[in-house]
Amino acid sequence: MDDLETQWTAVARDAYAQRAEDLIAEIRRHVEATLRRKGRQAERQDYFESVQRLGSAAKAFNDAEFDWCGSSPLALEYVDEDDAWDEADEIEDDEAKAVFSLLGRWDYHITDVEAVIAAGRAAYLTAWPGDTEEDARIRVQDVASAAAEIMHTHGFSKLHGTAGLEPDRDITAFVMHDGEDDDAFHADPFAIVRGDTDF
Repeated sequence: MDDLETQWTAVARDAYAQRAEDLIAEIRRHVEATLRRKGRQAERQDYFESVQRLGSAAKAFNDAEFDWCGSSPLALEYVDEDDAWDEADEIEDDEAKAVFSLLGRWDYHITDVEAVIAAGRAAYLTAWPGDTEEDARIRVQDVASAAAEIMHTHGFSKLHGTAGLEPDRDITAFVMHDGEDDDAFHADPFAIVRGDTDF
């Protein structure tokens, strides 16, 4: 059925009223759940699931109001026009400038997985002293997440002295290029050195 055919109908009106009640209930549930949070890692999954349910309820409400009267009250993906122009100007300025990038690779032999994980959890608790051992176990479950927490808390150089990691080799590349937009950067940040780059 075409959207225009639903507008100002009793069915659309009733559906809109129901979606409004659903959204109000979802907001209350989300707020109550969020007020109970204590900042623990174990809460994150439930929180993000709650955010997803809230977003779905908001979208359903938006769609129902459009079906009822042709309006969309919630700017769920709103972008201010002035901000869009400012962003476009910034992109043009960035494109006009050459970009210098430093890229590197550092290899480590893993000699003791548990030692690295323990160091990562200790680093996490140093950065977040109000968190618990359980939070640290949830946050750091492997060597990669341990290394991330060590670097976050102590800096990259700390990896060289981490128990369970033995430095092997490293290489750096200095690259001049024309830059790329944010989408291309996030899709493949190392595309600038793929193919014919000579290290």
